[in-house]
Amino acid sequence: MGGTTVDHRQIRKHQSLNAIKNSKSNTFAKPGHVVYEKANFYIDSRYQLQKILGKGSYGTVCSAIDASLSISKGSNQNDGSNKEQPIKIAIKKVSNIFNKEVLLKRAVRELKLLRYFKGHKNIINLIDLDIVYIKPYDGLYCFQELVDYDLAKVIHSPVQFSEFHIQNFLYQILCGLKYIHSADVIHRDLKPGNILITIQGELKICDFGLARGINPNFFKNKSQQTITNYVATRWYRAPELILSHRNYSKSIDMWAVGCILGEFYGRRPLFVGNDQLHQITEIVKVLGTPSIDIIKRYGSNIAFEFFTSPKPQYQAVLWSNVYPYASKVAVDLIGRLICWDSSRRLNVEKALEHAFLKEVRNGDDEPVLEKPFDFSFENTATTMTDLKVLIHEEVEAFKVERIRK
Repeated sequence: MGGTTVDHRQIRKHQSLNAIKNSKSNTFAKPGHVVYEKANFYIDSRYQLQKILGKGSYGTVCSAIDASLSISKGSNQNDGSNKEQPIKIAIKKVSNIFNKEVLLKRAVRELKLLRYFKGHKNIINLIDLDIVYIKPYDGLYCFQELVDYDLAKVIHSPVQFSEFHIQNFLYQILCGLKYIHSADVIHRDLKPGNILITIQGELKICDFGLARGINPNFFKNKSQQTITNYVATRWYRAPELILSHRNYSKSIDMWAVGCILGEFYGRRPLFVGNDQLHQITEIVKVLGTPSIDIIKRYGSNIAFEFFTSPKPQYQAVLWSNVYPYASKVAVDLIGRLICWDSSRRLNVEKALEHAFLKEVRNGDDEPVLEKPFDFSFENTATTMTDLKVLIHEEVEAFKVERIRK
């Protein structure tokens, strides 16, 4: 039986390699595709690009309409207008993945995670996938539901939030995070810019490129359990990511949730550091100097050098002084999420049980996954060729599932 399994894998790998070679060999190998030079996009002609929404080191995001699908908007009896309107989507092209192993690995990881989390209302939903090898259009194309804003734009807008708004927003973030954490996955880059919000007020967590699986069953050996600490946007980065060399846990996402909750009240990021050490300085000004037990627990020279005398010693500031307009129950939750000791930080289940969310919680609508995310592919796909084959197979598998539905 073992030999048969290996043969099947080799056959699939050979077929994928041939498909990749065939795609590269023809300048325009994809029938029915068109080029949009402004964005360097090469996509199915059913999609009509509208505008560029954003560009970054990862690639480009554009809004588009899917002319092959439409939704009913109701007819206008006076002008006889068509009832059907095309569906608006977002197309994210992840660039340079075939040139840099780290980018390709990140793209594979995000794609697998988005497929795994598909269907949860508080996680961005994949509609379609494509992969292009033709330069300069090469990359992974992710077709996603178009969401109107990201949470950063809403928080920093003049729109006023009631306590109920904040409770509702936080509840949705935690519901999405509960689903993610139930798969033994850490997002590692939670921030308002990675949480999308619709006009109807529905929140969706996105950008899983830095996410990692942590279930020990999928590590080949103990040495592979080391996970890089240089993750997450600095302002939402838990202190243990900067100060400790030890493995971290899901609690780093809960620190980020606490920072986001505070930002709802303060309407600006809580800890704005210019670099890693300045980031810790901003944290210590609010939380005060940690106890010697916590400093020892970090177990790093940088922690001892930063906090012990003759360095300045700080007293903690009351959260009610930091956020004077927040309710007592909101202040209590912030304090239970933003603390030096990660073992005392509320996990996602305990945060959902907190009194702050009592008015909005629906315990019957908090699904979880039955199995942890299998990230063993990170142990087996060790070369660029392996990763290219893997991402090709993922895209093809997604397309098969899409057709069946």
